[in-house]
Amino acid sequence: MTIFCKTIARAVLFTGMLSAAPAVAAEYPSRDFTFVVHGSAGGGSDIIARTVTNIIAQKKLIPTKIIVENRPGGSGVIAYTYLAARKDNPYYLGTMSGSFFTTALSGDSTVSYEDFTPLAAIAEDPYVMVVSASSGIESVKDLVAKGHANFGATGVLTDHALLARMFQDKTGLKASVVPYGGDGEVLAALLGGHIDVQFGNPSEVLEQIKAGRLVPLAMTTTERVSVLPDVPTLKEQNVDIELGQLRAFVMPKGLKPADVAYMQNVFKQVADSPEWKAQYLDKNNANAVFLDSAALGERFKELNDMYRGFMKEMGLLKKQ
Repeated sequence: MTIFCKTIARAVLFTGMLSAAPAVAAEYPSRDFTFVVHGSAGGGSDIIARTVTNIIAQKKLIPTKIIVENRPGGSGVIAYTYLAARKDNPYYLGTMSGSFFTTALSGDSTVSYEDFTPLAAIAEDPYVMVVSASSGIESVKDLVAKGHANFGATGVLTDHALLARMFQDKTGLKASVVPYGGDGEVLAALLGGHIDVQFGNPSEVLEQIKAGRLVPLAMTTTERVSVLPDVPTLKEQNVDIELGQLRAFVMPKGLKPADVAYMQNVFKQVADSPEWKAQYLDKNNANAVFLDSAALGERFKELNDMYRGFMKEMGLLKKQ
């Protein structure tokens, strides 16, 4: 056999060996992510998801893109069910809120917090109770004097709805909960006079307050907040309610620990960045928080117990 023929034979043999070798897994992440938001565009969960996504892109924290996908409805059940079905897929992220727990406890969802991988928490938002400026209501006392009020909510088992029921329990005001598909729809209904009250995050209602279209009645925080320093807390007005919204994120179940650790580190870099402080925390008077995956898992257990207690008191608990 000539040298040329031997060379060709070796090349063919080497090529065959390559084709028979197992494929090497691509380094994570190697493709775009989908960020599933359980609320509509313009709502609090949408705002935080897009802020996080923009900071990750600005700082080039990952080599691929994150695409935000809104799946509102059913008090979050539509989004939670969709995300849970992506088991073993590390390219999905999701937002969550109180309905993450309440919909399972009420029996309205087939998935619970245990069907997800806790990723990280990076903030805690207050709630502000607002009414339309055209309503003539200027205080909690004025509202209670009405005897009845329609409270807008993004579902009958969200924090907004629970706050309405808690307010009824503490004050005697008859509170009717009117569900909408997202925070933006609730706000539009309030401005249009279709409902009387909304519990919203500052990020959702601050512009309308500054424009004079909404009147803030109370904060659900322990103390007053700097963005609305003249607004008293509910406790200052003898209404014993305190509740904030943990801004946490989840991924599907069944993921490699290394992949979870990678994305946890990405969110830690976001939480530590000056951009996050300027674009979200300061702007919305949110508390700086960071919980890693393990700590968030423990917090989820605590929150589930808390919501179970609330719902049991109000007769809404179905899943023990």
